[in-house]
Amino acid sequence: MVEPETETAAGDLAAPAEPDADKEVEGTPEGPEPVVEDPPAPAPGDIPEPEDPVPVGQIIEFPPGENLITIPGTVAPGDRQVYVIEALADVHYTFTLGTPAGVWLDAGLGEDVADLPGERPRRASLVLPADAPWLLEVVSSAEQPADYEITATVRSLDLGPVPTGPVVYLTFDDGPHPVHTAEVLDLLRRYGARATFFVVGTMVERFPDLLNRILLEGHTVANHTWNHENLAKLSGEAIDRTIQRTQEILGANATACLRPPYGALDDLARQRAEEHGLDVIMWSASANDWLDLTAETIAERIVAGAVDGGIILMHDGGGNRSRTVQGLDMALQQVSDQDMRFEPICTG
Repeated sequence: MVEPETETAAGDLAAPAEPDADKEVEGTPEGPEPVVEDPPAPAPGDIPEPEDPVPVGQIIEFPPGENLITIPGTVAPGDRQVYVIEALADVHYTFTLGTPAGVWLDAGLGEDVADLPGERPRRASLVLPADAPWLLEVVSSAEQPADYEITATVRSLDLGPVPTGPVVYLTFDDGPHPVHTAEVLDLLRRYGARATFFVVGTMVERFPDLLNRILLEGHTVANHTWNHENLAKLSGEAIDRTIQRTQEILGANATACLRPPYGALDDLARQRAEEHGLDVIMWSASANDWLDLTAETIAERIVAGAVDGGIILMHDGGGNRSRTVQGLDMALQQVSDQDMRFEPICTG
């Protein structure tokens, strides 16, 4: 701060000078005050309408003829990545976020017409009544930078009704497997289906990259013990160890679900699962793909089990599952036009 060179004391302030009586003082000529007219009011049509702010972010575009695209990205801790799509009226858009825990979707614009189910959702869908830009954000509360992938699909309502049900739950046991899990994931991605993988801890330890792919493509994982043990034949301490060790290797990605190998569960095993905070998930239909069945028979069993609320048991590990992959492909082809959704049974 620059101080002034001299300061004037309060008592040294001079009073305003009185005008000299002998000196003519200039002033405003006497007379009426000028009349100032207000400008004419603009006609209603002359008033410009306020423009909505244009959202700013990475543009999501579907190439001509494409109805499914994937968008990879990375979001920093506490940050958000913004995307904008110029949505067309009466077109159904779905965005599925594949990511580790702590990252979710947020609709910054158009919440009144968008569906984002659950807390910290990873799927958003919308149908707009008129063409408009729509904003979607990937939000992170993770402690480290997180890779993610958005799978975006578009469907004209003229092509048929938006899938709203029934909901079917595809589940896969005994993986991840270096060949068959990847093949299953390719099929699920092609048909826009999501599933739950009941993984074996030792297989996760051997193939962590496949676990990451399962998560990044929007599926969920759950506990299938550490080494595919028969829980009905274990002591309480042994049950605790196999459950806890598998939960630990899954970390924040573990859901609160357990499927016992062989479907074997006694009162002790059920009690131990409850003490670990895990729901036991069985199935309502099975592909029986561990038997010597043809791909066509496996497909028939999957289709028969694809009813509202149905939980279908299949395997992506534990042996040669090439017929399972073929049968799954046939089944999804058959039901792809039946207004059916495939969602994970374990989500948190």
